[in-house]
Parts: sequence; C-alpha cells; structure tokens
Amino acid sequence: MARVIVARFAWLLVLAAGVSAGAQEPGPRVAEPSQGTEEAEEPGPRVAEPSQGTEEAAPSQSEKKPSPTERSVLDRLCATLSQEEDPDGPINTDRPTFTPSYAVVPRGRVQFESGFTFNNEPTSVSRTTLYDLPELAMRIGLFNRVELRTFWLGQTWTQTQSRPGGPWRLGGGLSDMEVGFKWQLLKADKEKKWIPTTGLITSIYAPTGGTSVLGSHTVEPYVNLIYAWSLTDKLTLSGSTGYLGMRVTDLGPGRPAESFQRYHQSLVAFFSVNKRTTLFYEWYVLTFTNAVDNRPTHYMDGGILYLLTPNMQLDLRAGFGLSGHPNDFFTGAGYSVRF
Repeated sequence: MARVIVARFAWLLVLAAGVSAGAQEPGPRVAEPSQGTEEAEEPGPRVAEPSQGTEEAAPSQSEKKPSPTERSVLDRLCATLSQEEDPDGPINTDRPTFTPSYAVVPRGRVQFESGFTFNNEPTSVSRTTLYDLPELAMRIGLFNRVELRTFWLGQTWTQTQSRPGGPWRLGGGLSDMEVGFKWQLLKADKEKKWIPTTGLITSIYAPTGGTSVLGSHTVEPYVNLIYAWSLTDKLTLSGSTGYLGMRVTDLGPGRPAESFQRYHQSLVAFFSVNKRTTLFYEWYVLTFTNAVDNRPTHYMDGGILYLLTPNMQLDLRAGFGLSGHPNDFFTGAGYSVRF
C-alpha cells in the first residue's frame, strides 16, 4: 500500500512540473513584463504616444532647419557684416604699420589681412619701382593669450631704369612665408598704467620662395617684442624691438649669398578721431650687422584706419625714407576681416 501511495505522489510531482514548464514556455521572458504593463495601461494614455505622434508630424528632410554647426557658420558670417558691437571688441590688425599690434586675436576667431604696397627707389644713377601683392596674413586665436600667425608678402614686381630715358628692366619674384606665434605677455593694468600691454612674436621665415631671387633659400629666425601704453582714451603710444636673421641671394652675377642680422626699433602714435576712424604716425629704423652696408635706415609713415564694421577694416598709408639710401617714397592700402 505504501509503495502505491509513493508512486502516485511521484506521478503528481511529475505532472505538476510538466504543467509549470508548459505555462512558462509561451509566457514572457525578461523583457515581456513591460509589454504586459503596456497592455494593462492600454485603455489609458501612454507616455510614448506623444513622441510617436511628434515623429509622425516631423517635417521632411527638405523642411528641417539648419544644424547648429551650419547656424554657427552663418552667424559668424552675419556678425562680420553686422554693425552691432562685437563681444570681443573691434578688430585689431597688424597692418598697415611697421609696428605690429600688441594684442592677439581672440580665442576661436580667425582674421585675414591683405593689402598692396608701391615703392619708389630712386638713386643718383638708376630708378626702381616695386609692387607688392597680396601681403596676406592669417591669424588664428588658439588660446586666450596665444595666436597662430602666418604672413606672406606674396609676389614682388620690379621695374628698373638704369639711366634717365633708358629702357626699363623687369624683375621680381616670390617671397618667403613667415610662420609662428604671437604671445600676450602682459595686459593693460588700470591701476599701474606705467606697465605696458606687451606681446611677443616668435616665428621663422620658411624658404617657400623656391628659386626666386627674393627668397632666402634657408630658414630665417624672427623675434619681435611689442609694447603699448594707453595715454588717454583717444591716444595710444606703441613700439617694437626686434631681430631678423637674413640671407640675401640677389647680389648680382657671380656673387655668393650674404647672411647678416637685422635689428629694428619703432614707435607709433594712434589717435582715435571717433569710433570708426583712427589716425597714426610712425617712425622706425633698421640697423644691420655683418652686411655689405651696415648704415642704419630711418623711415616715417602715417595713415588712417577706418572700421566698416566692428569686424572689417580698411587702411591707407604713405611714407618716406629719412636716410640717403632707403625707399624715397612708399604707399599702400589694405583690407582686413575677422570671423
């Protein structure tokens, strides 16, 4: 009797296990309870349904608005043409003065500067005219106090007349490119006005001129320290002290290239007539060591800067040499824009 009871009990366990297994096979796994919950909530509103409706009502691909990146580019282009004040202040250019700007381009901004210069160099036996174009500079604000900068004088065209009334001989060539950085060392201190706003340019002239007679065919180091004082709200005095290692190859047939050092000193005064117009007057001197002619050459120039917008500027300048053998007269104009 006991064996019969035990056997029946065992069959009951087997049947119970089979029923349990049969109930789990078609039933939900791990993810299914959420579906069951959705089914239970079906008569009421669903949280996901509004988004589904929104997706169905979404505009077509052609009707979508520009992406944030596209709007950012468009905003920058519009800001260049806008007359509204720029959060970074008005554009501050290195041109047209010999003395570069003491300030760096604001972080995340890109600035282009370009222009044209005409030089007239008469001597007692000849006359030479030179045309430089495009004088292209690109300046990129990398950090709050550091900018990446390049400058390329471009193509120089020359015309030389050996004697009055004689034929003109054409020449010229491509120049080398400057590549480097500008560092904002010190900013203006309202309490200590005697401390100048100071910047430093460290760069090289790379031999990108190829076989041009105006190219150095080697790397030339360049260092320039710029400083400025705001004397009044309208008057600023700035200056620079610098060094350039130079190599000249255009010395005539059969003459080897010449390497020497050039040092410079400059002073320039800026006077703001109004928010758009600034006048400047400048003096600078070039001195040489180990050159064929080590005599210093002095120059003076002046001009006008005019803001078309806070991010666009026109410039005009003219100057002359003070010594016996520098350029007798030079003039030029330029355009600068910041994005």
